[in-house]
Amino acid sequence: MTMVVGADSATRVARLFHLLWHGERIARDTAARQALICNDVKARRFFAMQSAQESLHAALFHAAATVLAPRARPLQTPAITALGVYRRHLDRDLATGHLAGTIIGLQIVLEGLGALTLSRMNLALSQHGPRFAPFKRLLEQQEDSHHAFGCRWLERQSIASVPALAADTREYFELACSVIDGGEDLFGYGISTPQCYVTQLRTTLPAALMQGSR
Repeated sequence: MTMVVGADSATRVARLFHLLWHGERIARDTAARQALICNDVKARRFFAMQSAQESLHAALFHAAATVLAPRARPLQTPAITALGVYRRHLDRDLATGHLAGTIIGLQIVLEGLGALTLSRMNLALSQHGPRFAPFKRLLEQQEDSHHAFGCRWLERQSIASVPALAADTREYFELACSVIDGGEDLFGYGISTPQCYVTQLRTTLPAALMQGSR
């Protein structure tokens, strides 16, 4: 069942918060499992900290969506379905112990999309916007730090690993594009377009790993 385009601004922002809630739960669960398969002590601490932060993010988005649209019921939208596919790919890499793939999928690509979405979110569309502004700034800072961790990790990898890392990056980027395409009526609120988000997300990813992607 798809959402009705043209809903009032508060409902539309609530729908975007609901989508972000799904993404934060994926990030929470993935980071917790990364801590279990990682051998590096410092990285394990980071993953555990990130999981705790993502849990808070999920709670905030769920509460905000409820405040904005208390009578709205969750719908299985194309974007949420695409996030489900994204989760399954992360679960696959976690199950096989492919930590590099999960870091690209979560910290580099998904966190990059989360940070981009928050930076472009126009809270002025809702009368409740000022109440959410301080939380938005906190979430942006934390999402940026998660993405930065992934980028620093990538810089330390050997040249020999580049082809495999490039394949992982392109795969997760295309999955992220499916999420963007599925949320066409939410991203940008008519001011922006899915392609703008795709282009901006691409700029956050290492160019050497993105050859051959759209």
